[in-house]
Amino acid sequence: MADEQSAPPVVVAMKGHPGSGKSTAARAIAAALRCPLLDKDDVRDCTLALEAVAASGVLNELSYAVLWCVAEKQVQLGLSVVIDSPLSRRVHLDALTRIPGALVVIVECHPSDKEEWRRRLEKRGAADSHGGGSDGWHKPKTWAELERLVEGYQGCTDYEIGDVPRIVVDTTDPTVDAEAIAAKLSVLVSRSIGESFLPEIEALSSWG
Repeated sequence: MADEQSAPPVVVAMKGHPGSGKSTAARAIAAALRCPLLDKDDVRDCTLALEAVAASGVLNELSYAVLWCVAEKQVQLGLSVVIDSPLSRRVHLDALTRIPGALVVIVECHPSDKEEWRRRLEKRGAADSHGGGSDGWHKPKTWAELERLVEGYQGCTDYEIGDVPRIVVDTTDPTVDAEAIAAKLSVLVSRSIGESFLPEIEALSSWG
């Protein structure tokens, strides 16, 4: 029991642009760790009714603020947590590293095959458009929309992370599946905390 208590809760922070495979990887990691998954899009989806009275940027930052509060509560309970968000600005990472008692680890999704990335993004966008409802209304649905979003970042997504542990995953590499990501994460965290972390990883399905 003492050894379990000495290991800090781990905050697995996903990072990457829309359609880069973050959500698929986040679900696999959360399942492997058997820990809560917090998705920024779930919060943002619920702000649709507020679009008429507040700027999109304000609602986006509100969504992040809610996410950080919920994450901190899980850590206070001694739980590790996976956070699915673009983590597009350094201030977002800073908010996570300020959570007391948590080890923050970044899993950055970087698809090298742009055509495959585009195919997945537009396939998801078409499904969201035809599905109706409010889920995903704020996310880019075409490659052109994604390009405008990335251009608007003006390079702010490429920031220095300091000594925060990170793994970079090519989510368009057919040889990299969810199990491989979880295993790599396990090794990284084990090195960071100096003891075994996630010693047994369940078989996980890869994404298509």
